Amino acid sequence: MAYLKQKTPTPRILDIVRRLYAGERLSAGIVYVEYGVSSRTIHRDMLKIARSIPLQNRNGIWSLGRSALSKGEDDLNHILLSSFARNLEIEVECLERSNLSSEKISFAIEYKNLPKKLGEALAASLLNDEKCAFVYLKAEGSSERVVDPIKIYTENGRWYLIARDYKDDGIKYFNLDKIRNFRRVKEKQTLTPEMIAQADSLKSIWSSTGKEASHVVLYVRPEIAEYIKDIKLHKSQTIEDEHYDGGLEVHCTITHKLEILPQIKYWLPRVHIIEPKWLWNDLMRDLEIYQDEDQRLRYE
Repeated sequence: MAYLKQKTPTPRILDIVRRLYAGERLSAGIVYVEYGVSSRTIHRDMLKIARSIPLQNRNGIWSLGRSALSKGEDDLNHILLSSFARNLEIEVECLERSNLSSEKISFAIEYKNLPKKLGEALAASLLNDEKCAFVYLKAEGSSERVVDPIKIYTENGRWYLIARDYKDDGIKYFNLDKIRNFRRVKEKQTLTPEMIAQADSLKSIWSSTGKEASHVVLYVRPEIAEYIKDIKLHKSQTIEDEHYDGGLEVHCTITHKLEILPQIKYWLPRVHIIEPKWLWNDLMRDLEIYQDEDQRLRYE
């Protein structure tokens, strides 16, 4: 059976774009050797990048097009450091606060599913280190929030604000689609290095800085081992052992089951939970529910 390779973060492409924005002129005859790939792979990378960012190729020398060197009409492009990857169908990593500077890379792209007006207002708050306030909609009712914005994050096609919430003085995710009446507060943020470090440590929207972490051990069957080496089941994934049969022992750390369970289900029956027992029980219970519901739908 053939497996489709999932779209995953490509550090090589991100690094190439950063070099281009730093003013480097990249020779097609040299750069592929630097990254340890074929010249054809680099050519495909450049064509992907060129779909979102103006590039020029003269005699095999790639460089940034003139139109990409000027700042856009707003600061939004300067906040979303890695968001160009969304246009390339690459999963986007957290957008680091450390990159919010006058030297920041800008990308002239269309941000799919991003509320642009809200994104622009958040960009202004981030660039000015300002607090902001909004009404946040939840199933149990809306509430007024005052926060210190830290970074913008995207996962599975949804956009989030990671911020210090003054309501309980914790680091939280806020779905941008659920934010209403956003306004900038002309007060400086009071973030500490520890708070920023907490935000940086979050692995997904299900991560929590207030819960005890669980160590997960998985066995990956040989037929998908090479894929899992490349795509990763979780951002904290490490390969602890390669078995004689070609299978892998994979370890990761989670604070919520939904950080890893959807990925395990995607690869069933070729990923097995070794530890912890509670995660295995949750998976079995979900499969039983699915089987029962499937039978009911088929024979009603």
